[in-house]
Amino acid sequence: MIPEASEQILKCHDDYTPPVRFCADSGTTVEAQSFKLKEGSACSWMKQGEPFGPDKLRSRIEPWLTALFQSEHQSVLVGSGLTHALHVMATSNGLPGMSLATFGAFGDEITAEAKRSAEAAGRGDGNIEDQIRVANELLRGLEIIASKENGSEQYVSRLRSDLTHVLSDFASSILKGEAGVISADPVKRELAFNYLVSFLMSFASRSGTRDRLHLFTTNYDRCIEAGADVAGLRLIDRFVGTLAPIFRSSRLDIDMHYNPPQVSVENRDT
Repeated sequence: MIPEASEQILKCHDDYTPPVRFCADSGTTVEAQSFKLKEGSACSWMKQGEPFGPDKLRSRIEPWLTALFQSEHQSVLVGSGLTHALHVMATSNGLPGMSLATFGAFGDEITAEAKRSAEAAGRGDGNIEDQIRVANELLRGLEIIASKENGSEQYVSRLRSDLTHVLSDFASSILKGEAGVISADPVKRELAFNYLVSFLMSFASRSGTRDRLHLFTTNYDRCIEAGADVAGLRLIDRFVGTLAPIFRSSRLDIDMHYNPPQVSVENRDT
């Protein structure tokens, strides 16, 4: 038996109403899993209270994705959920979260402003990213007005030390997550990367006449880079150079050659 999973959200095809919300039925097994709509959720292809299985979801999702994958231009936005899923599959444990950090200097003020700005942006109570942004702004302001006469130099030093410590701990947590995947059970790690490669290849396997996939990520980690290496995908990240790479935002400075479909002797440049 499996417990009731967290809420899932689906919106595709003609789901013009708010997104369909459903969860796993707690009375089913993994081999014969079924789902049920959440209370208050409705859609045209399923009635409230009736269980449905993966086949019902597949018939909704696969045709829609197949058409979507072959659109003229395609961009994909990937967040930290991809890395969390990879880590859970490989290690059966979650990644360190984005919980609030502790600042010794101006801690209450930083947390309050981080919460205010996050709520203004519609993102709840805020997280460590909001704290780091606020702390940087506060540090810069203190540096401008700092002087020995008013004693503010000590606050600048304390805040800079706290910020360095928070950033170091944050980076360490990211590396710890990557190390967890690397040191995971080989069988589970291989399964996790197979899913990751399948996910990336579903979007990247496009005909030569279509625009290449544009991939955007909010991740701090190297999950996508690792998956691309395993899949044999070449990522063009706009960094030019090997020993001392320079970011070029407007130009790629790369000539790519490919053979058009069904043409064996003609090369084209992009």
